[in-house]
Amino acid sequence: MRLTSVGSAALLSAAVLSLAAPAATADGDGGPASFGFTVSPRSVAPGETVTLAASGCRAPGVSVSSGAFGPVTLRHGHPATVVVDPDAKAGKRYEVTFACAGRKGSAPLLLSGTPDKRIRAVLSGSLTDLDTTELVAGGVLIAAALGGVLHLRRRATHG
Repeated sequence: MRLTSVGSAALLSAAVLSLAAPAATADGDGGPASFGFTVSPRSVAPGETVTLAASGCRAPGVSVSSGAFGPVTLRHGHPATVVVDPDAKAGKRYEVTFACAGRKGSAPLLLSGTPDKRIRAVLSGSLTDLDTTELVAGGVLIAAALGGVLHLRRRATHG
């Protein structure tokens, strides 16, 4: 394997990991949160479920709040699943705030469009329920993936 291939793989891996890592913000006194927390998935439609988890908090419970759902308490490090309010605004970014023994941190939750449209499209085998933007974005992603595969195969045979 050539050095440039290793570098490309490392860069791609770093990009994927940075997108997958939960975003945390500082608490009110300027220090970082002293415990870990996650919101999974980080993008859902109103009415879908989200799993909340916190680790490293020595208090018996972590309070979680957001405008996308009602208050939740995570007990003894156990995760909780909540339903996002069906009336929450699609396309809006909500902050999910975790509080542990006076320390706070937050992570974003993005509400996408309603789930019904995509479920109907997949189950019926029809693309008519998808809008033009979704179709173009999917086509671009497929073309980029195929281009990457062809590029790597060509480099492997000529390298």
